[in-house]
Order: sequence, then C-alpha cells, then structure tokens
Amino acid sequence: MVLRLNGAESVLPGAKRCKEHIIWQAASVQGIAPPLLYVDEGIQFLISTFIPSDLPSKRGLNRVCIKHAYDLLERCHQINLDVPSIDYFEHIEKYWQMIDSKANSPCPGLVAQRDQMQSLLKELGQGGGETGLCHHDPVVENFVGDCERLYLIDWEYAANGLLVMDYAALAVEWDLDEREIVKRTGMNPELTTMAISLYRYMCKLWEAATKDSNEAI
Repeated sequence: MVLRLNGAESVLPGAKRCKEHIIWQAASVQGIAPPLLYVDEGIQFLISTFIPSDLPSKRGLNRVCIKHAYDLLERCHQINLDVPSIDYFEHIEKYWQMIDSKANSPCPGLVAQRDQMQSLLKELGQGGGETGLCHHDPVVENFVGDCERLYLIDWEYAANGLLVMDYAALAVEWDLDEREIVKRTGMNPELTTMAISLYRYMCKLWEAATKDSNEAI
C-alpha cells in the first residue's frame, strides 16, 4: 500500500482537491491508475495499491514506454466526469502573485514574456482545440510500473482542460520531438507549438514562485 498525504502546498494555484479522489477512482476503474483503497473523509490522505516501479531514467525510455504513456493520456482524455475546468489565466496569475510577494521580485526575463504569453494563451483557447479530462502533470516520475505496464499517479492537478496541454507537457518532460507529438496525436501543429511554449513558460513561473526568495532567479 502507498500512503499519500495531501498538503495545500501541493495543489496548483487556484485549484481545489475535492474531486481528486473521484478522478483517481475513475482512472483506476479504467486501468489507468493504481486502485484507491481508502480515502480519508477530509481528503487529508489517500491510500492506494503499491505498484513496483522499474522505469529507466528519462534518457533510457524506450519506444514501448513512450507508447504506453501516450495510451494512458488518451484513455484519460476519454473519461467522462463532471469535474471543474482549469482556468489557465487564473493559474498563471496566481503564480505571479506568489512571485510578486518575494523580496527579489520581479523576474525580468519572465516579466518580458508576460504579455506575449497572455496573448498566446488567449489564441490557444480560441484555436478550437479539443477539451477533456487532463492529468496536467505527466512527468516521468508520475508513471509507475515498467515499460510493459504503466500506471499514472498523482491526480491532484487533474481537471477538464485543453488536451494539447497534456501532450505539450509530455513532449517537454519526456524530451519528445514536437513533430512526433503531432503525428501520434493528430493535434494541430500550430496549437501544439503554442502549447509547448506555454507549458515551458508555466514551468519557469513555478520555479520562480517556489524558489527561495534569497536566491537569484
């Protein structure tokens, strides 16, 4: 068994945890996530089935592993649940509030991109991309098992959102070629490029928001 303790600091800015166990349970029914064994009434902790993990490092991931990662995300996107939608604008603004509260704020490099990324996000939202249940955090560490059978864990960021954002995250976190993402998913190439740029930007915001204020950014 695996005990998962939930802390407020692990939730995306502006997000709520009330639907996490519902999403996780639905994903486990579909064989996407390890089964949940117990959910605390106050959702302060979760207990799930332990899945031994024997994944190689990012550089050692093979084509079988990558295919399974795609498959898991695709199956996640097909789950039909009544869950909140992520507001990417609010998410970014919350990060900026955290950054602006630091002694060393502002961050010149990020400030220079701020208006551009807001315009890009608006364009991305108006681009007609498909929406559905997204995991939103498909880093290599959130996949457990081995290259023959993978599961996705850590569903606290999951919400309805733009499917292309999940694939953008996969591209960045798994070092996948953008053209491969487009070919494998059928996503619009321009939307994919924009989503990858936006994801990289949000990663930099997260680093700046969570970095010790005494460190140079």
